[in-house]
Amino acid sequence: MRKVGELRLPIAGPYRPRARLYRYPDGRLLWLVRLWESDRAVPHLVPTAVLHEFARRNGLVRLRVEIDELLERAGALGRP
Repeated sequence: MRKVGELRLPIAGPYRPRARLYRYPDGRLLWLVRLWESDRAVPHLVPTAVLHEFARRNGLVRLRVEIDELLERAGALGRP
């Protein structure tokens, strides 16, 4: 798996976990997001559609742009 890049998710107030985009050997693009559950951060793999929906529902236009910029970078990395 190859890291493409990362961004911060504005979840609540100062809580802004990193979302890291990875390209897997089979070509899939997945985001790794570590969210606090009780007393520890738990990693979650999510597809881009989940982050797009989060940005849309919360009116986070700039986040949507950042997501799409990383996806464009991932496309460039995937070319020979």
